[in-house]
Amino acid sequence: MSSTSRDQLIQLPRCQRTVAWLAVVVMAQVAARAGEGPPILTVEPVNTTVRRGEMATFSAQAVGSTPLTINWYRNGLALAGSSTSIVTAPVRSADDGALFSVTFSNTFGIAGSSNAMLRVEPGIVVAASVNHSVNAVLYRGWPLVLEVALLHPESFVSNAVPILISGTNGPWFNALQIDARDANDQPQTWPFHPAPITNEVVPLTSEAGSRMLWWLTPQESAQLPLGTFAITATLNTTNVTRPGAWKGLLAGVPVSLSITNEPAILDAAQTEQKGRLFADYALLQGDRDQAQREIDALLAAYPTNIGGLTYEVYLKEAAGLFDDAFRSVEKALDQVAVQSPDAPEPPSELMGKEAELEQIVAPPTLEHALINEHVVLNWSGYPGLNYRLETSSDLSAWSLLTTNFTTVSNRYSFTVDLTRDRQFFRVAR
Repeated sequence: MSSTSRDQLIQLPRCQRTVAWLAVVVMAQVAARAGEGPPILTVEPVNTTVRRGEMATFSAQAVGSTPLTINWYRNGLALAGSSTSIVTAPVRSADDGALFSVTFSNTFGIAGSSNAMLRVEPGIVVAASVNHSVNAVLYRGWPLVLEVALLHPESFVSNAVPILISGTNGPWFNALQIDARDANDQPQTWPFHPAPITNEVVPLTSEAGSRMLWWLTPQESAQLPLGTFAITATLNTTNVTRPGAWKGLLAGVPVSLSITNEPAILDAAQTEQKGRLFADYALLQGDRDQAQREIDALLAAYPTNIGGLTYEVYLKEAAGLFDDAFRSVEKALDQVAVQSPDAPEPPSELMGKEAELEQIVAPPTLEHALINEHVVLNWSGYPGLNYRLETSSDLSAWSLLTTNFTTVSNRYSFTVDLTRDRQFFRVAR
């Protein structure tokens, strides 16, 4: 105690001096107990919630005579580790409800914590497929296309918190590992080619996931061994250091793949599968013309093949041939009606595409407003299409007025000076 404090204490009445000295003694005894004696828990582990694939951390603190021995328990069974915090392995759904506790002990006694519960919520979905199937048959000499998709665990839930996926080095897909094994669980070394992606990170949202493709060429698949195989995609970001990036380990459901030789004669279903698959592969290589040739060959062999007609719709649309695409979707719907007359309704994919294309190919509705000696013409258009504004005085002979319009949000506008008593206008593509 300083001289100033001693002087102040001496000036107090006798009863007050006694209380002050007792307070000093009590505080000294508390300080002694905090560093000496049996353990006293100061921080207990608390209930923790993580997503599947993430790692959970439980922490505790205690005071008491050293050395303190620390033991962690899961559901009453001792765990390895002797620090004040313990980190679990990446959790699985089966870990939901596990109880964690800790004890601190020394030569004076032991102190145990209450149980802290681990809750495991659904994690990121790692979905893989081979040639659009999770139970695929691959004929040697056909391309193999492996697709891996990452989906937010709360897909289609409004206001879901985005999840940032990052690789340890390079683009995000480096965090995906592909493992192929035979029926004897022996690893296979297959020369998968990844699609060129440069995005360093990808945010998963409730509306948008991510997609990555790998492939084997037809020449490479011809060298694969016959048999049954399992292909597993694993998302591993346990070593990622990027702030805010997801850290964890998740394996998707294995894809079952049976590799065999191509039959000497292909039936209609196999011919469709081959044509569509080789068209997919051509598009992966950026060869849209070759993709069209594959579908043309399919439709030459089977003109009413619904799968081929549907594929052609998308090829024509991507090429900007909207009228051809619309005719193809109508052909496909006609064949659905012929081949499946008892179906409750046509495929929603084709119905939706027909409605979308109809809006594009339908003639624009021309609206007008007369302002003084001018006519303001307006109509709705479609991005990428070229429109012509034509004029006529008798509805039989039409001449080009202009192709230069004012465009705002796919809404077209043009102002015309009236030059004669009777004048007609139309918009053509």
